[in-house]
Order: sequence, then C-alpha cells, then structure tokens
Amino acid sequence: MKDFTKKLLERAINKGFSDAEVYISGGSSLGISTLDGEIDKFESSSSGGVSFRGTYNNKMGYSYSELINGEAIDIIITEAMQNSEILEEEEQDKLYKGGVNYPEIDGFNEELKNIPAEEKINAALSMEKSAKQVSGSIKGVDYNEFEYRQSGILIANTYGMDIEYNSNGAIAYSYARAVKDGETKTGLEFWTGLEWGEFKPGEIGKTAAETALSKLGAKSIKSGQYKIIMQNTAFADFIGTFSDVFLADKAQKGLSLLAGKLNEQIASEIFTLRDDPVYPGSIRATPFDAEGVAAFNKAIIENGVFKTFLHNLKTARKDGVESTGNASKASYKSPVKVAPQNLYVPAGKIAKEELLERAGEGIYITDLAGLHSGADEISGDFSVSAEGFLIENGKLTRPVEQITIAGNFFAVLKDIEAIADNLRFTYSGTGSPDVYIKSLAVSGSGE
Repeated sequence: MKDFTKKLLERAINKGFSDAEVYISGGSSLGISTLDGEIDKFESSSSGGVSFRGTYNNKMGYSYSELINGEAIDIIITEAMQNSEILEEEEQDKLYKGGVNYPEIDGFNEELKNIPAEEKINAALSMEKSAKQVSGSIKGVDYNEFEYRQSGILIANTYGMDIEYNSNGAIAYSYARAVKDGETKTGLEFWTGLEWGEFKPGEIGKTAAETALSKLGAKSIKSGQYKIIMQNTAFADFIGTFSDVFLADKAQKGLSLLAGKLNEQIASEIFTLRDDPVYPGSIRATPFDAEGVAAFNKAIIENGVFKTFLHNLKTARKDGVESTGNASKASYKSPVKVAPQNLYVPAGKIAKEELLERAGEGIYITDLAGLHSGADEISGDFSVSAEGFLIENGKLTRPVEQITIAGNFFAVLKDIEAIADNLRFTYSGTGSPDVYIKSLAVSGSGE
C-alpha cells in the first residue's frame, strides 16, 4: 500500500497536478446466522479500493478504482484529469495539509480477531437456543446472527499527510417470535463491542424472548395528550432520524431550521447532545475523519444551547469556522459528505425506576415504526406508529399497541423533563438513555 501510494502521488505531480490525495479503504466480514438449531448462513466477504483526488488546472478532479497495483495508476490519474474538466462546482474541495496531533485509539482487538469460527458459530446457536428455552410460546427465532467485521483506512497526500487506522468489532442480534392464542409478537435484543468476554449470547437470546412475551396481550388506548418516556434505543433512533438538521451542508442549502440559531436555547436546559468519534469501546471509533482531520468529542447542544453544526473542510470554509472532523465517505467510491460519528445523549443521574415514578402516569415507548416515512426532517414534524407499556402509579403495567404519536422534533427537545442513567448505543452508532417528555399527542382506538 505504501509503495503504491507513493508512486501514485509522484506520478500525479509529474502529470501536472498541483496537489493530490490517496484514500484507501477496505474491510472484511464474517456473518453467521442460524435457524431452527442449524447454521443457515456462513458468509465471508471482503471489499476495498482506492479513491484519488487532486487539483488540476485549479479544479479538483476525482477517480477511484478497485485495483490497487501499478497498472491502475495511469488510469486513475487520467480519469481524474478528465473529471476535473467536466465537473463544475462553485466551491472547490481543498486538500487538508494534516494535523499535528491525532488521538490515540486502540480500536483493533487481536483477541476478537482470533476467536475460532467454531466458537462464533456456537455463540450464535446459543442465542437461538436460549431464546427458545424461555417459554413454549416462543415459536421461533426468525433472525439470529453474529457478524465479525474488520476494516482499515489509509490517507496520504502531497502535503505530507500519511495516516492510517485499523479497527474491528462484532455485532450480534436475536429476533424472537412469541405466539399465544393466535396472537404473534416479536422481540429484539442485540450487542455490539470489541471485547469477546463482554458478549453474553445466552442473555441476548433470553432477553429477546422475554421482550416478545411481554408484548402479548397488548391493546390500544384512548387518544389524548400523554406523558411519554422513550426507552433508550427508541429515543436514539428518534434522534438519528432528525440528525441531518445538525449538518452544516444541510443548513447551507436551506434544509435545516437551525440555520442562524447558533448559541440560542433550542432545547431543555437538562438536554445535551454530543458527537464523539473517539468514544471508548465503540466499534465506530476513529482518530480522524475522511479528510484526515483529527476527530474529537464535541457538544452539538449543551444544556439546551445549540453550540455547533457538524462540519467537513468545505462547509467549514464556507461558514468561516474550523472543521469539526465530521467528513464522511460511505466507501472509497463515495464523495466526501458530512455525518455524525457516535451521536449520543449523555447519561443522566437518575435510574429508570425514578423516571417512571416522576411520570406517574403515561406511556413508556419501546418501539417506533415508520420513522423515515412518518418524519419530516426539515420541519421536524412527525407522526409514527409506536408500541410500549402503560405507566400507572409510576410502574409499567400492560403492553400498548396500535397507537400513533405525533409532534415536532424541536418541541420535543424543549419538553424533556428528565434523563435516566441508562445510556445505550444502537448498532447504527446513535445512543441515548431513557428520556422523559412532558407531553405528546397520542392517537389510539381503545376504550
């Protein structure tokens, strides 16, 4: 890789580029799924390639290739030269000259890498088996999978930047199905991490089954205004759905209502929202972004005050600020965009039980459906299906289904009354504790 990178950059300068950058990414994964006590899928895959960009005749040119060898060098450079003549952009990308200090992250666990495939298979089988053992009403585990991933990124340019980072991690999830008296309910439980010793497959299957069983007998409720507590994973998904409003490129295009509201109070004083690419133990952690800018933990909202948009170099120049280290590339083929990396609501100081006691009466939301189709990311309005449990006298009682919650994202941020201490990240990289919301409109059909 190093030899290829050096030759590509040297050849680009010889061909007339005033600067150039090489971005190489690749990875592999092993997916194991089980069904009815047998291996349903055992799939190993890998992918990777190189993207190149550089300034040619004062315009940025781009190209990419799956081939990383000497034969590809001239093709890559020629395509970038041709693309620089075609692409018309008012604001040209510029290469980053490199940072002085990058955070030290140990995101690659050799022990996890070396776990034998047989042990991973047994863990997946254990998740399914433990789910079925919980009750005779568990009639199947429809999705039961363990996946190991590892990846690497290298960025080098003609300004002297030469950085790389390797990471790995695992994801496991079990999706159990409970059936009783003609009624069917499902329950999901998952785990993500770097430490094999923290992975408890039996507990994952058991929790998935118990979640499915707890939903049996669910009914709707009367329509009205209710106090709402959103479970940590549900609120994390909720925040993730509206995360685009915090991206600088969206604001610059007039697609975020937060444009012009920096340093204004936009949420409850107890609410903080952070983006932390270096979050300890995260399988998404990285010391630098897709442009080589050092990653760091930053508050987007702090004590209710809107502190910053998320920026890459291009959006930062446009706003006259520093990049927040949030340049992102979905793959080596993708253009540089802006995205959060470990977006989360920090844990509060009270337990879930105290949160329920504070609410007294209301609804505990565990699942939201149709978030992307039922939410307007620009206006913040949403109307989505939900499931959960009734809160009565500060305790969870019967399960609730066939309800729709509606409101506005920005209003919800202002109506947050309390935050629990049970921070949890979803496998998409967004995290939250349970959150108590003063009131939301609920549509139901119950008596």
